[in-house]
Amino acid sequence: MTEKLVKTITLENNQVLKLYDASRKIAGDRWQLTFIARIEIPISDTLSVENDWEMMTADEIEEVLGKTVIFEQKREKFFIDEKEKDNVFKKLYVSFLDNSLSYLSHADFAKRFVFQKYKQKMSQQSWNHT
Repeated sequence: MTEKLVKTITLENNQVLKLYDASRKIAGDRWQLTFIARIEIPISDTLSVENDWEMMTADEIEEVLGKTVIFEQKREKFFIDEKEKDNVFKKLYVSFLDNSLSYLSHADFAKRFVFQKYKQKMSQQSWNHT
């Protein structure tokens, strides 16, 4: 899948939201429209060396998750007429921004997202070891 960067937005919390168009032609004049929103969250920039979450340090969390965590959401529409694709893609784009921008811009978004991913990973690891 080829992704074309459509827009980059620096959010109020200093995270960088990148918006991509990964649409592709599927048959004749029909398209699969794919809108992708992505934020790369560097753990060391997001968490202080010592944080108040279960006494974990940023280094300990990086050991489990790596240096960055990726937030990504996709919106897709299938079998869209070529004449309508630009308008439909714009609606996906605008709808995402209208519904998600305040959430993604929240001061604690990155920290909460990192902790959520950490908890998921630890839960998977403990599940795999039982």
